[in-house]
This record gives sequence, structure tokens and C-alpha cells, in this order.
Amino acid sequence: MTSLDREQELAAGVETEVRAAVEALEFDALKREFDDNNQLAFVPRFLPDRLVHSMIDEARSLLPHVHRTRLPFIRKAGTVGQDRIGASAPILHAVHRSAALLDLASRLSGIELSFKSERDAHAAALYCYERAGDHVGFHYDHCGCEETASYTATVGLVHETTARVEFQLFKDDPERPMRQLFVAMEPGSLVLFCGSRAYHRVTPLRENERRIVYSFAYVREGKKLTGVPRLVENFKDAILYFGPKAIFQRNYR
Repeated sequence: MTSLDREQELAAGVETEVRAAVEALEFDALKREFDDNNQLAFVPRFLPDRLVHSMIDEARSLLPHVHRTRLPFIRKAGTVGQDRIGASAPILHAVHRSAALLDLASRLSGIELSFKSERDAHAAALYCYERAGDHVGFHYDHCGCEETASYTATVGLVHETTARVEFQLFKDDPERPMRQLFVAMEPGSLVLFCGSRAYHRVTPLRENERRIVYSFAYVREGKKLTGVPRLVENFKDAILYFGPKAIFQRNYR
């Protein structure tokens, strides 16, 4: 068996497990939650333990490649980008590229969604919080896109912390009162939301705590950033997440 055959067999096994997790959901109830929360749904213990443990093992193996950034009041944490994950973490990569998970996101949003370019470091990333005070300030995940063109899926991996994701739902809706939602990203949990609607942050870690999540983005089918908007996003990636190399990503097409 060639290495390509082994990789395809591994990806097929991962897809089987993810599809079973999706099929076990009560979709109608999840869709109501998604709509009631301004396009956000949270599923605790979504993925099976065996798959989650394998994902955690791969995530820990990538820790030497974490790029840390610190911008006061904005972000203090580490990141591993899609390029490294795609090359060195086949199980994580297979979860990101799961057709069943993409279909779930499309059905919830009511929009035909697609994967971002694999040349985009932000298509999928590990976010690693390992030091006291690590956090991310309030932000949207619009990825340079217009309203409802970008969606985020995040899977919890390591959650040895009191930190939470704080969402402010309906923050910019003049007809609805803003509602807070605090989410603990326990191993295997899934949160899926519209990046341009869910204003959110990660609260600071305390001493001797650790938090690792795996997050990836979907975009509306046919949506591609080019020119100046793409350059702006690459500069943001360089400053906030991946370092100077992100400016030169080959993701303009």
C-alpha cells in the first residue's frame, strides 16, 4: 500500500466517524437553536472519544511549530496554520475537509458553502493558549467577506482551563436585545456560527492552564478574495496569527 493509499484510507475512516456524528444529531432542533441564536449552534461531545484522542495527539505533536503573537488588548496566544496541519496532521486535516461537516454547515446556514483554499493558512488552524493571560479580544470572523459569506466551525481539543468563549449575540441588531453566551470548548465539542454575526472573545487563562481548539472556515460557494482585500487579510494573518510569511501566501486565486 502506497502512502497515498494509506492517507486516503485514513481520511475515509475519519469521514465515516464524522458522518455518524452528524447523523446522530437531531437536525430540526439544532436548526432552531442555530436560527434562534442569530446563526450559532453549540454541540457538546459532538465527536467520538477515539477520534478526539487522535486529534489531540496530532495537535500536541504540532506544538513545536506554534507561532505566538502578543498585541495588548487584542490577542495573546499561539497558532499553527493550515500549511503545517495539511502536511503533518492527516487526521486533523481530514476532519477539516469532511464532506459531512461541510454539508451540515450548508444545511444550517441555508447557503451552499465550500472550503477555503488550502493555500490559505487561515483555512484551518490550531489555536493554542498555554500561558497565563493568553486570550483573544472581541472580534468577528468575517475573513474579509460580506455579511453571511463566511462561517466558522471550531472543535474543542484540550480544555484544562476556566477560560470560556464569550459570544455577544444580536450585538448589532437594533430590534433584538443583546444576549451573552459562554461556551466551554470541552474535548470533542463543536460550535458553528456565522462569522459576521457572532461577536466573540476568549477570556484570559489563569496560571498552569492550557486550551487548544481546532478551527476552520467555510465560505459561500464561488467566494474568492483577490487583490487588495486579499492583501489586507494576509497582512492581518501576519500580524495576528502566523508571522511575516503569511504576507506571501499563494492564495490570491
